[in-house]
Amino acid sequence: MRTTLLLGVLGAALAACGGGVVGGGAGPGAGPGEPHDVASVRLFDSTGGELTFHIPLFDSVPLRVVVRMYAANGRHLTSVTGGQDMQFTFTPTGLASSTPVTGQPLARDILSVAAPGTGGTLDVTLSFPADTSTKTFRGFEVLVH
Repeated sequence: MRTTLLLGVLGAALAACGGGVVGGGAGPGAGPGEPHDVASVRLFDSTGGELTFHIPLFDSVPLRVVVRMYAANGRHLTSVTGGQDMQFTFTPTGLASSTPVTGQPLARDILSVAAPGTGGTLDVTLSFPADTSTKTFRGFEVLVH
């Protein structure tokens, strides 16, 4: 009985959010937007697994992190006019390093440089040349395993 109730509640929650959460891919209405439309970001690995709430890093194993931009209404923005530049900042600074991925402006390869058990956060900064604005999304949880 509890399982049925839990599944019903989960289904209602997903419906209220506008659909499934697996992979956060381009759903209905996904498409380009303007820099001012970007209200949030979500993080994914290279297979589409969501990392927004926890980024697990493993000693000496690179992790590709793909950033997806979203409008305030939840619409996935596949691009923005004029493009964007992206930077990752880790706290503490010695937690990890990141390098851009050639041909993928919203992807970076992350490599842990801290000891297993070290935790911290990742901030994602997007800069938009079209209007010279910058938006920073803070506090994505990182843990070195």
